Amino acid sequence: MRPASDPGFARARPQAGFTLIELVVVMGILAGFLTMLVRFLDTGVRLFDEGEQGQNAADRSQSGQRLIEAQLRALRGPGMQIEPGAVSARLVVQMLPLGLPARSAGEARLPFLRASVHLDPDIEEPLRDAKVRRDAANDVGADSGPGFDERYAVLRAAEPLRGVGSLLLFAWPNDQEHAVLQLRVGHLLPDQPILIDREREQDPMVVPLPGSAELPAAALVAATRVLVEDVLHIELQMWSQRTRGWAGSGQGGGAEIVWDSARAGWLQDEAFGPVFALDRGPESAFDPTDDVFPHALRVSLVVADDEKQAAAGLLADDLQVEDRSLRLVSGDRFPGAPDGGFVKIGGEWIRYGARDGDWLTGLQRGVRGTKARSHQASARVRTGRTAEFTIPLAHGKDDWNG
Repeated sequence: MRPASDPGFARARPQAGFTLIELVVVMGILAGFLTMLVRFLDTGVRLFDEGEQGQNAADRSQSGQRLIEAQLRALRGPGMQIEPGAVSARLVVQMLPLGLPARSAGEARLPFLRASVHLDPDIEEPLRDAKVRRDAANDVGADSGPGFDERYAVLRAAEPLRGVGSLLLFAWPNDQEHAVLQLRVGHLLPDQPILIDREREQDPMVVPLPGSAELPAAALVAATRVLVEDVLHIELQMWSQRTRGWAGSGQGGGAEIVWDSARAGWLQDEAFGPVFALDRGPESAFDPTDDVFPHALRVSLVVADDEKQAAAGLLADDLQVEDRSLRLVSGDRFPGAPDGGFVKIGGEWIRYGARDGDWLTGLQRGVRGTKARSHQASARVRTGRTAEFTIPLAHGKDDWNG
């Protein structure tokens, strides 16, 4: 046996190292650390994405509000004195079926606004020039050449800017489900007609029912442009001399949701839509001494979240018409308020009473003018961003002859 004092003895002993148990413990610690790190990074990325999406929705909502305000602040009310004669200003707000099918009872109803407005020169000049070009081409039988140029110059000099015109503002479906809408706007010169076909044109301010054969939906879409994209819902309310608060119906002291300043009998059909309480019938159509305008308009605009981003919520199960609760996929990430709110699935608005985990309970189906429908699992559950704002309307007197 080699003595312990032999220098080679120490070299012959086995080297000390980690035991198997120690390696397992270290690997467990590292795995736990990596799991915590991944969760931390995932939470940070998710919070960043949610914050970015929320800011994007807020920006788009504010942009939509500014665009609508710019249009409605140009509304013309009556002056301080009215003499008998032609009606100089008019405001008509109707609740009409989305997509404007005539007399449809199955579609959601949204406001369709027609009004007299002040036209900014940047808007009026192109309209005036287009009208003069059409008139010159009709007069000389050509849309170019020396004869056309000369006639165009004469007509343009005789057609000054007047600063007034008409406004059309309405929602239009942007998909087959009617879930996402676009808000369309159109400007016209005073008494300017809309082209219906090669042989027909129509003044949109004198037609009782847009979407009818007198004023087809296709002609209205062709005469307008998109003002706000990705809209989920829009409401208009008018403050009348009977209104005491924005909530409730007009007859109960609330705001009006339809209006006809000429009180011309257009909004008296109970079977088709809300009745205007201040309407006086067809005999009032051409009497400006009894016109009535609202004190203010209130707009509620709901803009969809970015459709290119992941859905805020998805249905976990099929939803039937009679169901009063629904289950979400990953309800903990759903942005809706836990104490109740509104969601839109397809073309149906639903009001829920509470959110409990993955469940939305206390459902009220088919609200905001929509109808209850069945929806398949994995359908998108939208919340949107809501903007509410009020626009005063200058007016001299509520009712000119009592």
